[in-house]
Amino acid sequence: KLERTLRGHTFPLNAVAVTSDGKRIVSGSDDWSIKIWNLETGTEECTLEGHRGPVRAVVLMSDGRHIVSGTGGVDGVVDKTIKVWNLNTAEEEFTLKGHTSSICAVAVTSDRTRIISSSEDKTIKVWNLRTGQVEHILEGYTAAVFAL
Repeated sequence: KLERTLRGHTFPLNAVAVTSDGKRIVSGSDDWSIKIWNLETGTEECTLEGHRGPVRAVVLMSDGRHIVSGTGGVDGVVDKTIKVWNLNTAEEEFTLKGHTSSICAVAVTSDRTRIISSSEDKTIKVWNLRTGQVEHILEGYTAAVFAL
């Protein structure tokens, strides 16, 4: 049975993540925004803005306090960034740049020291969260890497 419908994004939804306590949903959309929703009430808590392109991937870190997002492109606009956000303050903490095309997926290691991203540029990158630098680039794919 449908419990509720969450309305707020103005363009298609691309990614959804649920907090480990099941109380919030984080959604990323082609409207270039990330929304945080209260799942118990069905209300929008806030909107995170800062990407300059469609948000294609969102993931929650295991600490329950951070969101990682990645952007893609549409109509010639390609942001190509990964952002880390504080879930509680709704503030952007930092941005990672290095892919040459749309980000398709993001993941975080269980020890929260690395972010892994895949892209339409046919690579997977492993980022060090302390330094913000790329540690490894996995190449050799013949097409976009859509999932991790």
